[in-house]
Amino acid sequence: MKPPQIKGYNYLCGIRLSSSATLWVDFVLIFTVLTFGFDASPKTLGYAAALYGLPSLLLGPLLGTIADYSNPLRFLTISFAIRFIVACLLFGASSEAYFLFFVFIKGVSNLGSGAAEIILTRKLLTSKDLATNISITTIIDQFIKICSPLAAGIVASMTDKAHGFLISASFSLFGVFCVIMLSLRYREKITSRPEQRSFGNLEALKILFRSGPSTRLFFICALVQSAILGCYDSLLSIFLKNLGFESYIFGTIVSSTAAGGILAGFCFKFFYPSRIYFCSTLSLVTFGLMVVIAGSLQELETIPTYPALILIFFVAGFTYGLTSLGFGLSLQKYCPLAHLGTVSATARSLTLLFLVLGPIFGAWLSALISISGVFLVSGSAAIFFGALLHLKYQNIFSLEATRIANE
Repeated sequence: MKPPQIKGYNYLCGIRLSSSATLWVDFVLIFTVLTFGFDASPKTLGYAAALYGLPSLLLGPLLGTIADYSNPLRFLTISFAIRFIVACLLFGASSEAYFLFFVFIKGVSNLGSGAAEIILTRKLLTSKDLATNISITTIIDQFIKICSPLAAGIVASMTDKAHGFLISASFSLFGVFCVIMLSLRYREKITSRPEQRSFGNLEALKILFRSGPSTRLFFICALVQSAILGCYDSLLSIFLKNLGFESYIFGTIVSSTAAGGILAGFCFKFFYPSRIYFCSTLSLVTFGLMVVIAGSLQELETIPTYPALILIFFVAGFTYGLTSLGFGLSLQKYCPLAHLGTVSATARSLTLLFLVLGPIFGAWLSALISISGVFLVSGSAAIFFGALLHLKYQNIFSLEATRIANE
């Protein structure tokens, strides 16, 4: 895969690496330190999850709007600086109460950084380079995701569990360095404002959807996948336990999913835009099929369960990644630049809403049927919606492929 040929592109990748590393490393460390360092109760772990995730869900669109009005270089510098300070505070937290407070501040510090990165990328790259860039950033994200369980194991073996936050702090400093180096090359181009906010945020979303039916299709598929993932993901560890596996298998399954996402990053350019259906409806149907097969493993006694799970979640990660890449690229290409931060943050918050509500529905459904039944029902729903969307949009795939290729 040939990266975009612009000066300083490696620093843009460095910003994505820093953001992804701080996000995933912090996520792993928060629960590792609370469990092994403070002997926290399940209720406390729930509070930590809420304190870390709710700021993005509730305040994401607001910070996205601020990113639209701000210099993305300055926004990212401040964001990385705050994340560095909070990581140091988490390292030195002397009590569970202080630790939880700093977890909340950490969640707040992540706000808007993703929107600022998208704005920065849009200003630096051409439309043709965006497809390659989103594949590269996905590979970076999923690589970090694979390494996170390893980081958790190392931290869990330390005498002082909080030392891992120094790794997060180091990545934040590296992010500041990359922003500074990029600003030395493109300061005038990045800080200029080629567009004015001449219409409302709702109108900006309408303009995005009017850019082509494939954009609407990717958006719907991405939301359905998020809802399905939310339904079963929180039950996965219990599901694996019921199958007779040890706790370490959970990390293996997560890594398998991330490996599938890495493959999606490499393969995306072969499917987009020539085979849009492969990245949208077919991916959604295949994703649902993998979830259904996983839920059926207890009944399929002739199939070796462990290798099957690795393959199933590898394919699920691959198909989930293709759909996410399709929507992410459509958002970067077609959303009005002056509203890109607001719209991208709003889309992210909507996805998080499904990921928050999904576990609630999944837990309720598991009480009515079973955990395996949740996998079967949610996977079947994905297959149904994927097939329905394919029938609705089947006449536009070739037209959209031609339109996008000629842009």
